[in-house]
Amino acid sequence: MTARFENGMAQWEHDVDNIHWKSILHEIDEALADNLAAEIGFSSFERLEQASELVAGEYYICHLSDGRWAWWNVETYVAEDPLFFQSKTELIQYIEQFLRLDSNQLKRLDEGLGQAVQMKCCLYCEYEYDPQDADHWDIEQEQPAYCSTACATSSVLEEMKDGL
Repeated sequence: MTARFENGMAQWEHDVDNIHWKSILHEIDEALADNLAAEIGFSSFERLEQASELVAGEYYICHLSDGRWAWWNVETYVAEDPLFFQSKTELIQYIEQFLRLDSNQLKRLDEGLGQAVQMKCCLYCEYEYDPQDADHWDIEQEQPAYCSTACATSSVLEEMKDGL
């Protein structure tokens, strides 16, 4: 072996020994969570988490702007994709079988899902958002049309540029 190769190997071993594996694993977990959020239609995992309701364990539901329901679990996301249901009835049937609910639990589930807030789709970025969240804005509508003041501002600026 050449001295150059041995020096390169020594440097590589030194670099590997000094990797902060915990921080790398944390970054991977954050990236996976954000990917899950994007797959469901949210701009970040934080927004998905805030817009979702815990059902059991680490399983959550979210009522999307198009009427579908998303069933997800960040802990199992690597092995399981989120599931989407066209109606509340379909979702209830799935959860009933998955969790083996009795009639009292099924009634509580139905009542809880009835209180879930349906998301809106931002007119600018097209991400889902909770219309009850304080970080949305639309000066012309009673119902918010943008997920944030940044999207509202960007939309107005683009309209102004297009008008020139």
